[in-house]
Amino acid sequence: MNVLGSRIHVRPTSHDDLSFLQTLWNDARVMRCKGFPDGMHVNATAMEQWWQMTPQAQPALRHAALPVAPHCIIQLREGEQIGDLTYSIDANHRALIDFKLAYPFWGHGYATEALRLALRELFTTTGVRAVLIEPAQDNPAAMKVLQRCGFHPVPTENHPNRWECTRADFAVLDVTQTVA
Repeated sequence: MNVLGSRIHVRPTSHDDLSFLQTLWNDARVMRCKGFPDGMHVNATAMEQWWQMTPQAQPALRHAALPVAPHCIIQLREGEQIGDLTYSIDANHRALIDFKLAYPFWGHGYATEALRLALRELFTTTGVRAVLIEPAQDNPAAMKVLQRCGFHPVPTENHPNRWECTRADFAVLDVTQTVA
């Protein structure tokens, strides 16, 4: 994914982003809602090991005709990194997406813009029929972002806080946002 918004750019993660990601993933405020109330405590060695497992670091995968880049950086158009976004597509043509923003960038609309850009890109270029996300139940701000982006709750027994945005949900939202 490599998309530009009015204020942000969502682009594939590169090796140069590891230091930023290490800081992001070690921030307890950011990671609390991801199940790591004290942050992830990753060091540079762990980050390098993670990087080696990404498609971007593996030439055979990098040149394959993959429909998605599984890990992306959210950055301001001026270049400052502010978060990350990851997604995968399952056999049922559904994308599971997740994102995090650095604490200083909360509450400024960047998450909404990043998620809308990602949805538009996924629905336009990958053929997915729905995008799923599973926010922490104690994160009302994330749920407001999801609602602004066309998501609605679709809980299941195994996923009690699953939300979904279908192609049709997003098309309605996209048209109203364009007209407004």
